[in-house]
Amino acid sequence: MHPEELFATLAANAGARKKKNLEIIHAVCQEQFTRGSKDFSVATISRLSVERGGPAKSTIYNKTGSDFQALIRAWATHTGGALKKPPKRAAAFDYTELLMKIPEPSVRALVGAALAENKKLRRELSVLKSTAEFVVDRRQQAITITEGIDLQPQKASAYSCGLTDLEIEALRHAVSDQALVDEGWIVDDYGRVVVAKNGRPVFKVGFVDAIKKVLDQHSEQS
Repeated sequence: MHPEELFATLAANAGARKKKNLEIIHAVCQEQFTRGSKDFSVATISRLSVERGGPAKSTIYNKTGSDFQALIRAWATHTGGALKKPPKRAAAFDYTELLMKIPEPSVRALVGAALAENKKLRRELSVLKSTAEFVVDRRQQAITITEGIDLQPQKASAYSCGLTDLEIEALRHAVSDQALVDEGWIVDDYGRVVVAKNGRPVFKVGFVDAIKKVLDQHSEQS
């Protein structure tokens, strides 16, 4: 049912107080539609409703709030909106301050380089995922790849090229169990360094893996 029609039906059978609350909910939803918002979650609608003296979230959710819920659902359906609040995207983490806490310049530079390399690889992987096209021939179990993508084995980058033994040892210490314990950090299953007591991320996913790649590459070249 169109939200205007549903509102008219509900208001016609409501008492004075409930009719006023229905008018507030209806007006709030209409303004969400006018401003182009797809957020028709009860959390958002109730917050805007309370600002106008309308029903709060608890009122909309209780047994007598079914008409309010129905009106919100009608608006969401009519406008292609969502009844659940869209998740917030995590802001990009700035490592500058954390890097400056590393006293040894060579280690700080290496960690910064590893982070930059990790960011670059993740960006390249994202591009490959968006451009690769796979066509599967079930009869021959073959895979055809879109032209322009070179899938030939590539030689690994020389991550540790030019590093001294002292720098390698400093880098190894940076991800050692002792260093993590001293800082109160732990490494999760995704190679991310987090604060042990509250889970706050210190370094992004893949950080420890990136450092270990540098160390492994050095071992292979030694």
